[in-house]
Amino acid sequence: MIKYLVCLPILSLLFWSCSNQKEEGLIPGTKLTGDPLADAVVLSILVTPTCQYLTNENANSPFNVNGSISICSVQSVSGSVTVQTSGTYEVTATSGKQTLTSSSCNSSRFDFLVALKEGNSELFVSSATGAKQIVLEVGKVYSLQSTGLVNPSDYQCQGKAVSSNITAYRINLRKI
Repeated sequence: MIKYLVCLPILSLLFWSCSNQKEEGLIPGTKLTGDPLADAVVLSILVTPTCQYLTNENANSPFNVNGSISICSVQSVSGSVTVQTSGTYEVTATSGKQTLTSSSCNSSRFDFLVALKEGNSELFVSSATGAKQIVLEVGKVYSLQSTGLVNPSDYQCQGKAVSSNITAYRINLRKI
């Protein structure tokens, strides 16, 4: 009986201390995977809009912006954008990357950029840091032009062909 009287307070103290631990992490109160960093990555993916891919097949059809849009591409192809509502839009982008690799040589990396243009005027380019606010108008067509991809067949490593891996650029437009 005495050992129960001794064990009961110790067990109560253990349960109480475990239940009152302060929660630390990147996102307090939110547990998706149990790992705070993984939870932050999952949440950022969930709040990022899906990308509409610009390809050779849809390059002749403009993307129509109705509030917001994200456009991505892994191809060196030009496209276009129109808006349903005139006004100020916030534009952000991340450049893509092309990496040429070979088992015999060091990798070479190239930036894969996208620019939003009105005629010959560059409104935004993905190499810029941060967001930019620009005014877009209904009835105008804004072009998306990519630069920076290289032809892997133009490169060799000790007489051997190289392989190419491309990560997509992403440009986001959001009506303010």
